[in-house]
Amino acid sequence: MSRKVGAWILGARGNVGTCVIAGVAAIQRGLTDLTGLVSETRELRDLDLVPLSDLVFGGHEVRSGTLVEAARDFGARNGVLSKELIDTVQDDLVRADAAIRPGVVWGADDDVHAPTADATTAPASAAAAIERIQADLQAFRTDHGLDDVVVLNLISTEAHPGDVASLASLEAFQAALASGEDAEIPSSVLYAYAAVEAGFPFVDFTPAVAAGTAPVREMARRRGVPHMGRDGKTGETLVKTVLAPMFVARHLRVLSWQGVNMLGNRDGAVLRGAGALASKVRDKDEALRRILPDDDADSRVHIDYVPSLEDWKQAYDFIHFQGFLGARMQMHFLWQGCDSALAAPLAIDLVRLVDVARRRGETGTLPQLACFFKTPLDVEQQGFSEQLDLLHRWAVDVRADAVRAESVAQDDGHASAASRCPAVDERVSARVDSGT
Repeated sequence: MSRKVGAWILGARGNVGTCVIAGVAAIQRGLTDLTGLVSETRELRDLDLVPLSDLVFGGHEVRSGTLVEAARDFGARNGVLSKELIDTVQDDLVRADAAIRPGVVWGADDDVHAPTADATTAPASAAAAIERIQADLQAFRTDHGLDDVVVLNLISTEAHPGDVASLASLEAFQAALASGEDAEIPSSVLYAYAAVEAGFPFVDFTPAVAAGTAPVREMARRRGVPHMGRDGKTGETLVKTVLAPMFVARHLRVLSWQGVNMLGNRDGAVLRGAGALASKVRDKDEALRRILPDDDADSRVHIDYVPSLEDWKQAYDFIHFQGFLGARMQMHFLWQGCDSALAAPLAIDLVRLVDVARRRGETGTLPQLACFFKTPLDVEQQGFSEQLDLLHRWAVDVRADAVRAESVAQDDGHASAASRCPAVDERVSARVDSGT
């Protein structure tokens, strides 16, 4: 039976959000193929995933403009979205744009998250912001006749809020909402809480604390809602989580691992803020630190804003390691990729896979999705291969459940048919009459 699922994107007109919406439209119109979609690999593509044609897009955005304008600007700066592609999918972009609502900025500690003029109206309180977010989500579901909505956080990196008392527990959070003592609550937490309280799955593709905070976790548990994060793993960190287990498996001691990242898009500009930079560096380094057994290994991550690079992220890593007889050796690698073209298919994958988990009745964090994140919530395995194995083993369980469900349905159908069969009824009556 056909299902329609909404993908509600926070930061819908950002580079990644624009690539997601334009990319799905391009696939549907035969302008590009399925390369980059993990959900279309042989291990996953038979999981009764929602078809791309049945995804409906909407979202929140704090900047003014349109998706068509965002796509043309993005394409002009890096060439990934061609003029011909944008012209062909323009109607799809306009349709999605009609479902984008003014976003929320709350608790931001610098001006990089500030909305463009007229893009949004500041809510009177955090409670009012949550109410408005939920009203937008419910209207989106109703207006488009959707079976469900998955909320996907793609907003720019926030500064880590630190130890905020209102985030320590659900009770403290609700008390802060009621009293108005809510100035330190980040926007991402308001979005996440609003989603799960309203019963919608939430995915955090950013370094935000949102999905991992106590109020969101507890409310998701109470509502029986799945959620997952944190910080999409798309480039340099992906390579790290592939290489680092190799050194561990070969019992080679990593002495130093230095990473230099250069990025020129809006995300790079946001990371000029000390708070946002610290959040991003924490996740990139923590993924490596969780794998390496030697606490003395020196690992550092540097991120620099280089405007001329636009969306083309450049990374250089230097690995200094020690082998047999104390021999010191080196490994170097370079990575260059279109940041948004790497992230967009993973965002699509996450919406489809979370929808499957939701239909299976899964709640809380989703460890099978660890391979999509730098610091996945509630998952000890950090090596990419181990994380991918979690996903593939989950897929085996999903298929097994589907086979069992089909078998039960067939048995029920046979039993129902038998109960309606006159010959069976006559045989049953004959046995009763004869006393057998």
